Amino acid sequence: MKDDYLELDTEKTFKKGLKLSSMDSSEIIDLFIDDQEIILKSLKKNKKKLISASEIFYKTYKNNSRIFFIGAGTSGRLGVIEAAELPPTFGTNKNSIIGIIAGGNKALVTAIEGAEDNKLLGVENLKKNKIKKGDLIIGISASGRTEYVLSTLKYYKKRGINTVLITTNKLSSKVSDLDLSFLTGPELISGSTRLKSGTVTKVALNIITTMAMIKANKVLNGLMIDIKPTTNKLRARCIRNTAIILNLTLNMSEKLLIKSKWNIRVAIIMNNKNMSYKDALKTSKTLPIGEII
Repeated sequence: MKDDYLELDTEKTFKKGLKLSSMDSSEIIDLFIDDQEIILKSLKKNKKKLISASEIFYKTYKNNSRIFFIGAGTSGRLGVIEAAELPPTFGTNKNSIIGIIAGGNKALVTAIEGAEDNKLLGVENLKKNKIKKGDLIIGISASGRTEYVLSTLKYYKKRGINTVLITTNKLSSKVSDLDLSFLTGPELISGSTRLKSGTVTKVALNIITTMAMIKANKVLNGLMIDIKPTTNKLRARCIRNTAIILNLTLNMSEKLLIKSKWNIRVAIIMNNKNMSYKDALKTSKTLPIGEII
């Protein structure tokens, strides 16, 4: 078999890693920590593209179109995690931001052999979601060679769908409308892209989505205001955030949240505009949070 991956940075040998077996625990941990420095440099180098990707994400979300993360293996899992974490954090609709992994949900916990090499599978998976103009597809592929991802991006790009690619290797040619290459070099354990590649990808996704949610008025001065209080921790956070924003005691904040049915945005309007729950709820759907503080 011809090795088409030989020249990929993430498949190259990490020279210092060749001595891992003879190192003690302290030396290995130092090597791990020192190896993370390149992640920050790579993120800074891609600053402008991170801004562009976040703008695309925001505009798609603002226009009520859908956003899809698609990938295989670790890359696919990271996309699914990102999609899953946005609803409880920012109150997004679970059907507006969707994570798709090669091999389906089973692949989240078990490797599905061959799925990432299937050129047609990604397109078929997305066709089930009836992709429309205005939607956004964010492909994630550490190698930049994953056919499941690349074929899908190329297919939909030709049809006028917005596309973004996140990779940790150099690309020989343009794949999507916006390609982000985070070049973090060989992995400590050669080819194990769950290491630096996975870390820089997760950070990049955090930046892209969080910037978009800030622009979408989902955050007020570093505080979440559209939390879905589905757990005790999230309810406690709702109480704490509301108390900080309105300068209330925790007890007063909780009473107000109960009246607002645990909606921080509505609670702020009820308090500041002296409105009933019904009127505050209606107002919350049209008035930017910055105009009610």
